[in-house]
Amino acid sequence: MKTEYFKALESLDNVALNLIIDAYKKGELIAFPTETVYGLGADAFNEEAVNLVYKVKGRPSDNPLILHIGQLSQLEEIVETIPEKGKSLIKAFWPGPLTLVLNEKKNLFPKNIGINGTIGVRMPNQLVTEAIFSQGNLVIAAPSANLSGRPSPTTASHVLEDLNGKIWGIIDSGPCEEGIESTIVSLVDTEPILLRPGSITQEMIEEIIGPIKIDDSLLSDYQVRVALAPGMKYKHYAPEGKSYIIKPRESNDAILKIIEKENIKEEKIALLVFENNKSHYQINAGHFFTLGKENKLQEVIHNFYRVLRECDKLGVELLFIESSKEEGLGFSYMNRLKKAANYNYLDKGD
Repeated sequence: MKTEYFKALESLDNVALNLIIDAYKKGELIAFPTETVYGLGADAFNEEAVNLVYKVKGRPSDNPLILHIGQLSQLEEIVETIPEKGKSLIKAFWPGPLTLVLNEKKNLFPKNIGINGTIGVRMPNQLVTEAIFSQGNLVIAAPSANLSGRPSPTTASHVLEDLNGKIWGIIDSGPCEEGIESTIVSLVDTEPILLRPGSITQEMIEEIIGPIKIDDSLLSDYQVRVALAPGMKYKHYAPEGKSYIIKPRESNDAILKIIEKENIKEEKIALLVFENNKSHYQINAGHFFTLGKENKLQEVIHNFYRVLRECDKLGVELLFIESSKEEGLGFSYMNRLKKAANYNYLDKGD
């Protein structure tokens, strides 16, 4: 299959726009840009197309998808009710990187989109994607546009690395603004629950609706049996090499001890550290990457997946990645880092 490529930094011409809308409605898979990461989209009402998303990605069938809409009016057509707290969050953060888990109107979508009669829905804050979904009146089911388990794609080139020749099309609108998947909040129960942190933090949400519960899986290495939202159950965001989570300004001796134990060649080792800590490390590693400044975690998060993918291109076999405090955006960064490293802390040994 030849994958069609569309370059659209701000808008699509009418011919391309109508071609893409028609392709979605015919059941084709198209990667689209968002402010978070690139998504792999299919018509959410087309069971065959939704199943193809799972097949192309190699995604476990019990890992739910997020529905993406272009107009707020579409939400009322696919959920039973919108709680008052949901309306407050929508007013504050939509369009934007927030997914709300709500009760689905019965029998609208294929069963593998949601869990136990619930669906996750969001409205991306991306002009090109908004125009496609709005003008086509589309509800698009989408995970990230990468092979399952790999670092999420924040550029169209990342999508091409994984899916070129496997999907109908890719829409390239340049690098994603956020670089991290959306925050997910469940409003199914009386008490709102944070299922996945993102660039909209717990603190930002609580300013709008008051206290929210943090899902147990986010507070430990607890492995869930049922994935209520994407990113909860399986290994995600992982580079090909073995990763160790290290403290900021980790002991050089401790790192050297692991390098000796793993017996990896210098050119196959990478350190991923904060800009302000780089001079601390006296390690003969083949690759040093600065993720950004420790006090500017939005920059760190924006670069994280890109750097992990760069490590894969370079054939890196051993990564040491600096951690942060688990508060604010640090909670979101550490969620992705722990998943990517399979909870492998240097100071825990292995």
